[in-house]
Amino acid sequence: MIRHPVVAGQFYPADPRELRETVRQYLESSAASRPAGGAVRGLVVPHAGYPYSGPVAGAGYAWLAAPDFAENPTVVILAPSHHVWFRGAALPEADTFRTPLGDVRISPAASTLAASPAVLVSSQAHALEHAVEVQLPFLQMCFPSFTILPLVLGDVDADGLTDAILGLGLQNVLVVASSDLSHYEPYDEAVGHDRATIQHILDGHGELIEGDDACGFLPIRTLLAVARRSGWKPELVDCRNSGDTAGDKSAVVGYTSIAFRGGRHGDE
Repeated sequence: MIRHPVVAGQFYPADPRELRETVRQYLESSAASRPAGGAVRGLVVPHAGYPYSGPVAGAGYAWLAAPDFAENPTVVILAPSHHVWFRGAALPEADTFRTPLGDVRISPAASTLAASPAVLVSSQAHALEHAVEVQLPFLQMCFPSFTILPLVLGDVDADGLTDAILGLGLQNVLVVASSDLSHYEPYDEAVGHDRATIQHILDGHGELIEGDDACGFLPIRTLLAVARRSGWKPELVDCRNSGDTAGDKSAVVGYTSIAFRGGRHGDE
């Protein structure tokens, strides 16, 4: 079963050539800032429309380097639910996600993950959700081949979900927390609010982050729990808001990219 794109032409270009060039420009504009040493194992990246958050997402994805990963890595995408309420973390019924750049297969590990008490299978949770979909073109430009474990998070216990993810024993893995930060605050207030949220992430204090700080606060909490148990360390890559990228500063949405670097799970 194929999950077809629902925000192509709205959040990002629907034309493959335009989309490829758009993402390439976001990645290349930040590629020189990637520091040497330490494989990136996790990312916090935004999920708004590309004109707004694309430059910040590109800065985060530019820190990835293909040699850090063996062929066909598994990317665990943790996304908030914007449209439906449920308990747990939802995998899709689909076995493939389609974008204008091609098809992305669901990892075979999904069947094992689905057996966890923290995880369910729901086509409804994924039907209209953009927070997974907008990450895929960036990943398609970074990796020649990869599989995904796309999880839309409802009301879920981050520690329980962390147990399920780490219980898979995946060695060649990237964990992506899809999240914007503050929403529709005046520019100066948003800057201060987002700085505080980012500091909580850098300090590893996921319990201090709530829904008014980041729409993906549960994905962030889960990534922080995985990072803590895997020995990954966070580093701020970029922080801007829609007032910086799109011009209107009266009510902005905040964005950040934060990279988590360290060895593969099990190495530390």
